[in-house]
Amino acid sequence: MFINNKYTKWYFGIVAQAKQRTHCGYVEKHHVVPSCLGGSNKKDNIVTLSAREHYICHLLLTKMTSGQSRYKMAFALSMLVKVKNIGEGRHVVNGRLYEYARKIYKEALDDYWTADRRADRSKKFKELKIQPKGWTEEKIERVKKTKVWTEKAIQNRLDNCLKAAKDRKGSSWSDEKRSQQRETYFAKNLDLAPIVLKMSDEGKSKLAIATAVNTSWERVRDIIKNRDEFEERLAKKT
Repeated sequence: MFINNKYTKWYFGIVAQAKQRTHCGYVEKHHVVPSCLGGSNKKDNIVTLSAREHYICHLLLTKMTSGQSRYKMAFALSMLVKVKNIGEGRHVVNGRLYEYARKIYKEALDDYWTADRRADRSKKFKELKIQPKGWTEEKIERVKKTKVWTEKAIQNRLDNCLKAAKDRKGSSWSDEKRSQQRETYFAKNLDLAPIVLKMSDEGKSKLAIATAVNTSWERVRDIIKNRDEFEERLAKKT
């Protein structure tokens, strides 16, 4: 599964050290063998890391895998650096590392999704005749006629990402910006919060609530997680 190189040794060195110590403060859980590569949720496959160690481990995983596995690890790293809801203790990469993460994901994407692989996948889906839930025949025909992304469009998208990374280099979120983001979050979810919290008190699962109110499971989870502040803000509103 993993290439036998120096990055693999560094990776398991970090994991071994982390398992031998007790962490204090902000930590993040990490699958030693990533779940997308067949790793389990058992205790021996999960390690508690600092935010910086977590980022480094995901960076190393892109250098100790190949083929489809590297594509998956590049995607995971790309998602890690794109997190916008940065909480206290979260590791924030600089512009250079952000650019690197996006670049290797694009490279891994191009290496994995060859023309033959895309054609084969398209053929399989056509044979299965899968119709997206809620899609009408009219919408399906409209999507079929929609032009696919050209190489120029893909390159423009990449250039914009790299430009954003360059502009972001050396910058960090101020306390004022964090406060504004937090206020925006509560304002956006204040009307939904009473419904979610009431259904949660009735014993319904997060998934059941998300389905009932037509939103994401993560949004429901975060509202319940911030129950105290939502209840305080609702009390002030009334």
